[in-house]
Amino acid sequence: MTAYEREIGSAALAHGLNVSLVRAVILVESGGNPWAWNPEPHYRYLWDVAKKQPFRALTDAERKSEVPPADFPAKAGDKDQEFWAQQASFGLMQVMGAVARERGFDGPYLTQLCDVQTNLTYGCRHLRALMEWAGGEASKALGAYNAGKGGYKSAAGLRYAAKVLRQLERR
Repeated sequence: MTAYEREIGSAALAHGLNVSLVRAVILVESGGNPWAWNPEPHYRYLWDVAKKQPFRALTDAERKSEVPPADFPAKAGDKDQEFWAQQASFGLMQVMGAVARERGFDGPYLTQLCDVQTNLTYGCRHLRALMEWAGGEASKALGAYNAGKGGYKSAAGLRYAAKVLRQLERR
């Protein structure tokens, strides 16, 4: 159980998800801590907030650089904030910044994903889309939640799905 049972239940049901599955994701991802944060500097799926589409592929030099490309847009603040925040996961469901942008989060700063309601909205929105993509197959959707659609059957994706499903069985 977490301190946010009511909010988890409401968000899961609003997105047509099993409440126990959402809770299991939360327990695996953050242990129920809304302030959880994890930088993932090798994550390179970025979202163009100006064009509302995936950001172009990065060059090798851009991948190695510690500064965002000159054409990388930001909602607020400087480009560094948006660039690095898109490569981090936030909150209860550890929603990646770029994924939140893709799923419609339009707030000025991605740190707003630590707000319980905001995090649950975008985490559940993403998980629901993956469940639809996976034809309702929870293991496939969970693998993609962790490792992306292209990595759902990777070792990391399979380990993650198994971990969440074990957590689900404990409930």
